[in-house]
Amino acid sequence: MNLSIKKSFSMMMLVFVLVLAFAVPAFAASKSYEFYYNGSATSPYNSHVSGFIVGSADVTGTTVTVTLTGNTYGDLKADNGSGTFVTASKSINSSGNSVFTFTNSDPTEDIDTQLYVNAGPHSQTYNLTIHWK
Repeated sequence: MNLSIKKSFSMMMLVFVLVLAFAVPAFAASKSYEFYYNGSATSPYNSHVSGFIVGSADVTGTTVTVTLTGNTYGDLKADNGSGTFVTASKSINSSGNSVFTFTNSDPTEDIDTQLYVNAGPHSQTYNLTIHWK
């Protein structure tokens, strides 16, 4: 009888640990970030381009979601962690802001991006780096 209780308790603890192990990566972490223009930490344009950031990024495992003010953006391409740029999926949220989601194999490191902005004479692709604060 005593052996049966020990087995049941051990099995229950094992299941509990496994549930916690699988549950932790399912939660998104909010991470503050800023943009570096052309990868430069000292660019005078950093505060301007960072001004379009809406809140923190959501990072879940290798998936990163960033939100930018308005809908004047074509597409965002981001380094997937191996030097290859992938096109982020884009949606517009209920506030009319652009939400970009992409994957990166190590989202704890800075991420190089290419953001196309559609803004009249300033319409072009800008090289920006997501720098985690």
